[in-house]
Amino acid sequence: MKTPTLDELVLLPEPLALQRQFDARNYRLFRWLLAVVTAFSLAGLANSGTHHSTVGLILYPANILFSAVLFVLRDREIFARYFRQTLLVYIFVQILVLKFATVGIEDGSDFGPFIAVAFVLLVFRFRLAEHVMLFAAYLATAVFPLNWVGARKTQVPTDPGGLIGVSVVVLICLAISLGLTQIERRRFLGVWRREHSRHRERMRMREEIEYARKIQLSMLPQGAPEVSWLDLAAASLPATEVGGDYYEYFQASESQLILVIGDVAGHGLASGLLLSGVRSCLYLLEEYLVSPVAVLERLNHMVRRTTDKRTYMTLLCAVLDREEDTLTVVSAGHPPVLHLDSKTGRFQEVGLGAPPLGTFLEARYEEVRRSVSVGDLLIFYTDGLVEARNAQDQEYGDARLQRAVARAATSRTAREVRDAILGDLSNFKGDQEQFDDMTVVVVRLR
Repeated sequence: MKTPTLDELVLLPEPLALQRQFDARNYRLFRWLLAVVTAFSLAGLANSGTHHSTVGLILYPANILFSAVLFVLRDREIFARYFRQTLLVYIFVQILVLKFATVGIEDGSDFGPFIAVAFVLLVFRFRLAEHVMLFAAYLATAVFPLNWVGARKTQVPTDPGGLIGVSVVVLICLAISLGLTQIERRRFLGVWRREHSRHRERMRMREEIEYARKIQLSMLPQGAPEVSWLDLAAASLPATEVGGDYYEYFQASESQLILVIGDVAGHGLASGLLLSGVRSCLYLLEEYLVSPVAVLERLNHMVRRTTDKRTYMTLLCAVLDREEDTLTVVSAGHPPVLHLDSKTGRFQEVGLGAPPLGTFLEARYEEVRRSVSVGDLLIFYTDGLVEARNAQDQEYGDARLQRAVARAATSRTAREVRDAILGDLSNFKGDQEQFDDMTVVVVRLR
């Protein structure tokens, strides 16, 4: 029978949590009771063999067998389900064993063991009705004359002093048990209610974070736009419930596609809030994105005014022009675009430049333009990809990314290149925890 933790108990209703707590406490005592009863039963069996007591030779082996059966069943589900009832039955059986163990006492002083053992019942915690029932059964058994059932052949006179003594002791023990149970009940419920309130608050926050995660994920494109001259594939892997990475496609015309990718410093709710603001501004400024320098300047001003000095965001805006076969990039501290020329097989990094948005540093955003041709690969990514580390604390790095892209360059689709990059990253990282958001967008010119 497993002892529940407080974290498990706070998930239960209050009455059930209290009962599980008392059951766990009683179970720990029950294991000691099994050991003590078995030891006394073995001693009683030895004594019965010495005195040739028929009752003892039957009673003590049966009691040892009963204890052994309960010991074997202690880890079964049915035992845990009916533990309280089983414990009450076991205690009552031991009361009967104690009663019949006094058969050999012929001087009427058989109340003595009951007065002593009554204090053992103080350690258990039951419900009010169960306490009353247990002590009532204990008292009734203690005062019941064994000669009425033929267990004694001789009439033993009743001991009035012993009868009064055991009755007073049982009533006192009952009162003490009820008092101790009430004290432990209040103490446990005080702790449980505090933890339950904290648990409810954690659940509320978790639900809010999950809701924020759904909102943040809804900000990302649900799929690549249908552009006849481009093959697009992307993936974003947040490190926490709410990521700080962002990418979006804007189609300015049939021959122009704008791709924006960004990364807020850190991750979590604060990152998600800043992302939401930047995304809203990008949609408001969508018609101006063909001139990305002006857009980044306005976004830099917005981030400065709406966040503190410790919050900033890298952002890269790329304009792909089919008619001019060009890639125009403006970067605000974001990792450059990795361009693989299909003719030469060489890599080129496009878009190094100004500080991130919101850093309060002097920023001059400049356009970088490169020619592109059919078959070229463009890899957009956030720094979480190349800064990922393995168990040996080695960084994935730009060189390994280029090797992974080069191996997959002959693949037919952007999706296959993306999967090859993520597969290589997974093999490198292994089971190492992800500490930063990772986003990769693959573009192949058709």
